[in-house]
Amino acid sequence: MKTDSFFHRFFGEFLEAFFTLIGEDEQKAKRYEFTSVEVKEQAFRFDGVVQPVAREDCLYFFEAQFKPEDDFYLRFFGEVAVYLRQKKPANVWRAVVLFPTEAFDPGIHPHYQEFFESGRICRLYLTGIPEERLEKFPLNLLRIIIDSDEKVLASAEKIIRQLPEQVPDARTQEVIVELLINLLLSKLPQMSRKEIEKMVEPLLSDVKKSRFYQEVAEEVAQELRPKIAQELTPKIAQELTPKIAQELTPKIAQELTPKIAQESKYEIAKVMLKKNFTIELIAEITGLPQDEILALSQQMADGKH
Repeated sequence: MKTDSFFHRFFGEFLEAFFTLIGEDEQKAKRYEFTSVEVKEQAFRFDGVVQPVAREDCLYFFEAQFKPEDDFYLRFFGEVAVYLRQKKPANVWRAVVLFPTEAFDPGIHPHYQEFFESGRICRLYLTGIPEERLEKFPLNLLRIIIDSDEKVLASAEKIIRQLPEQVPDARTQEVIVELLINLLLSKLPQMSRKEIEKMVEPLLSDVKKSRFYQEVAEEVAQELRPKIAQELTPKIAQELTPKIAQELTPKIAQELTPKIAQESKYEIAKVMLKKNFTIELIAEITGLPQDEILALSQQMADGKH
C-alpha cells in the first residue's frame, strides 16, 4: 500500500509520535519540526526530515519503505549524502527507516556497515513495535497498515470508538478520522471513498454526539455553577477543603436538589435549540420528552426564555 503521503501528514500533525516510535522522549518534539525535503540534483525526496531548532540536537532523516527494493540503502544513503553536501547542517544526523516487516529490509549493506554497527541508522518493523506503543493515539493508526484485510475494519471501529475518551480535542479528532479514511482507501483499494465514509458514518455520528454533548454540557455548567453552589448545605460547604474535595464529590452531588438536576437538562436543550439541532437529537441527548422540548422551543420563540 502507498504510505508516503500518510506519513508526511501523520508526523506533520503528531511529531511526538516519531519519538515515541523510536523509543525516545516524546517531549523532544517541541524542539523539532517535520518537513519533506527535495534535494535537487536527481530530484530525491525524503519522506521526512525531522529538523531540530538547537544545534546540539540530532537531525533525523525518515523513510517509510513499504515495497521491496534490493538497492534501497544505496539510494537512501545517496540522498543523505546529497542533502548533507547541499544543506551543510551543523547537527549530527541519524536515519530512521520504517519497514512493514523484516522481510522488506534488504539487510545490512557492506558499503555502509559502519552506520549499522554504530547505530547511526535505526531500522524499525511495524510488526515488531512494542504492543504498548500501538495501544495509544496516534500510533494506533499504524495498526491499519499491518492488519489483515479481515481485521482492518474491526481495528478502524475500535479507533473511532476510543476517540471521545482518548482525544477530546475536536480538531485532532477530525485529523485522525481523515488520516484513518485515507489509510482505509489505501488498504482497501476495491472500495471507494464514498463507500468507506458511509461505512464509518454511524460510528462517527456517535463521536460527534459525544463531543457535542461535552461542549454543551460545559456551557450549561458555567451557567449553573452559581445555582449549584447555593444548593449546597452549609455543612458540605464548610467541609470542602482541597484535601478532602475528591471524597466529597458524591456528597455534593447528593446535596443538589432535583430542581437543579432537572434544570440542567432544560439548559442543555435551550443551547441545542439555539444551535438549530433537531427535536429528536435533543430528546436523545437530554432524555426530555419531545413535547416538552417543542413547548420550550415555542416559549423561546415567544421571548419567554
